[in-house]
Amino acid sequence: DSTLVNCDGKGWKNLNDIDFPPKVITLTLNNNNLKFDMITDRAKIENLLSLTDLSINQNPLGTIPSFNHTNIRFLSLQDTSLTSAEFPSSYRGSLLQTISLSNNKIRSINEEDFVILRGSQLRKLHIDSSSISKIDQNAFTPLMQLQALSLKNNQLKSCEFISNLGSLSSIKLDGNQFTSLSQQLSTPRNIKTYSITHNSISTIDESSPLHQWLNMNYTNIKIFLANNTFNCCSSLWFIRFIKTYPQFVGDASLLTCTTPSNFAGKLLTKLNPDEMNCDGDIPNKSWWTTGRIIGIVVGSVSIVMIGIIVIIRVGAYIRRHSLRSGYEPISGNDEQYSDIDSLLSDRHTLPILEDDDELSTNTNINSTRSVARSDAPTHTTAEGIYATDGSVVGDSQIQEAVLIPRSD
Repeated sequence: DSTLVNCDGKGWKNLNDIDFPPKVITLTLNNNNLKFDMITDRAKIENLLSLTDLSINQNPLGTIPSFNHTNIRFLSLQDTSLTSAEFPSSYRGSLLQTISLSNNKIRSINEEDFVILRGSQLRKLHIDSSSISKIDQNAFTPLMQLQALSLKNNQLKSCEFISNLGSLSSIKLDGNQFTSLSQQLSTPRNIKTYSITHNSISTIDESSPLHQWLNMNYTNIKIFLANNTFNCCSSLWFIRFIKTYPQFVGDASLLTCTTPSNFAGKLLTKLNPDEMNCDGDIPNKSWWTTGRIIGIVVGSVSIVMIGIIVIIRVGAYIRRHSLRSGYEPISGNDEQYSDIDSLLSDRHTLPILEDDDELSTNTNINSTRSVARSDAPTHTTAEGIYATDGSVVGDSQIQEAVLIPRSD
């Protein structure tokens, strides 16, 4: 079939000696060494008036080739070392309907990149895996007929450009760096399909565009969210949403929790938000209000102070009992000492030992009072022995001091 010509992997550096069938419709020149920087090479393509599909992937182009006045409708320039998505002026008024610039190093898409294609019939644009981290808000504005946009596997974190794509019906943002659903998705216009799988979306709550879709009765929209990093404790609203309105999420049955650990790997559709124990989960940033922070600090200080007071009191209690630990209670009958004051008041006063001679003259030597034996210490004088109170050594009765004559 001369309408389909495959010239892949020929190692061609130019097309000087190459003649293509004049009625070729689909031509593939993939995996060669073509640059199309020579007019003669470009002329070989421009002279193929029936050509509508051209694929020159895996060639070291560097820039988009300047083909003039062609009927090409499908152009694939994948993996061709492109660093810019800017189309040269030769494409003004082109008939292009599908363009693929994937697997390049474009990095950013600027406002002027597609200006030449203004008013074109371009409906599908693929710029996947091209290290894109920035897209000007008005970059796609000239593409008024664009219906499908694929920006998979780039480094995008936002999608402000969507608001200027009035005819867009499908957008693919899989494999980027989104951490939440952009607010630009709230007013989808004609968009029917969003694919944002394999991103880093952790929380979907009432502030998300999904809530707006519900309120505005957008029942013909589907979003695909598989392989995101959902924190199920901060996405309780979303879990209720997909269980109640599963028609909005095309892959609802595939969504799983990433955090917290006690829910990791569990299907969102199998969870019951009213029975989930999320008390042990670390609150998200919105939880840390000023009032809560102050409350936590004051509470922590109070707990520390109470702990210090308890430690001090326990220490004092232990020290008091340690000091008393060497003492034992005195055993015996204490009744005999219960009236000690009256007993002492009836006793004779002990003489003051200032002069033994005076003591002997003031004491009745012939006293007939009986004296109990005592081991108490005594004092020897010239006239006799002075006996002290027997209670000093624990005698059973309290004795009076008397002067016992010495027998010489």
